[in-house]
Amino acid sequence: MNEAERESQPESKLTPPKVFLPFLLVILIWSTTWIVIRDQLHSVPANWSICYRFFVAGLLMMLFCRIKGYKLALDRGNQFFCITVGLLLISVDYGFLYAAEKHITSGLVAVVFALIIIPNSFFARVFLGKKSSPYFILGAVLAGIGLGLLFRSQLAYLPDRTEMKLGLGMSLLAVLATSLGEILLSTPRGKSQPMPVFLAWSMLWGSLGIGSAAFFLDGAPVIGGIAYLGGLLYLTLFASVLAFVLYFYVLHIIGPDMAAYAHVLSPVLAMVISTLYENYIWSSSAIAGSIMVLAGLLLAMKSQKKSIRSVMVKARID
Repeated sequence: MNEAERESQPESKLTPPKVFLPFLLVILIWSTTWIVIRDQLHSVPANWSICYRFFVAGLLMMLFCRIKGYKLALDRGNQFFCITVGLLLISVDYGFLYAAEKHITSGLVAVVFALIIIPNSFFARVFLGKKSSPYFILGAVLAGIGLGLLFRSQLAYLPDRTEMKLGLGMSLLAVLATSLGEILLSTPRGKSQPMPVFLAWSMLWGSLGIGSAAFFLDGAPVIGGIAYLGGLLYLTLFASVLAFVLYFYVLHIIGPDMAAYAHVLSPVLAMVISTLYENYIWSSSAIAGSIMVLAGLLLAMKSQKKSIRSVMVKARID
């Protein structure tokens, strides 16, 4: 679709709900992954689980590209780009993410990962020239304080400070790798090809990277039982293929700083789910933190309200 055709589309078809609905679906999916990931750690070495998850996800994404008629062949520069993105978003990010859950609670990992809003905003300004509005900055500060309160509520579950330091360090490395990968996919090169094509290749390269690490660190591949395979199927189809497509669709439209709020809200909803299935008890700091995170999101959304409609007329994930 060319520029003229995009701009000729009725504005009613290019409304903010076209962004917010996939945005909310991503939050819903990702908020459930922490519990599934934790259960996966008891059956198969984490690195092999990541390798299986994203190798299958990459193949499914390639099948999707074939159905859509996208060309999968990439030149050397774009393949190197996909290798870099895959190593950051899959190998490093999920490698440290899964490893962190061996040392600290899944809830705390989710809270730490929500801090991605900070490097995303910084890198977006440095590499993309994207300036944050006062509303967004105020919202980010408010959400940051809220995350601090959530962080405090989760520390009560960590009597071992050595384990806590290891888990937090790994989580922060995962955050940094993810932020860099997302910024790369927001650059002009990242938008030069249909997004599913880049995601397909990045997933495959990332799975090969983490698979190589698994072979040397964990030995031969191991497959779990029915429960493990069921969890793996969920993580592959929903948390990887569907959520990745929706998330990067949103990211290309509203930018990496605002899209990072999907990571911010996920731990809040994850704690709600934990209340239903794990009897999580809400402390006063957890309640206050969740309210502040939501208030920060509302302020950040106010900063984007006027721009989303105009951007969507020009932006489209082919």
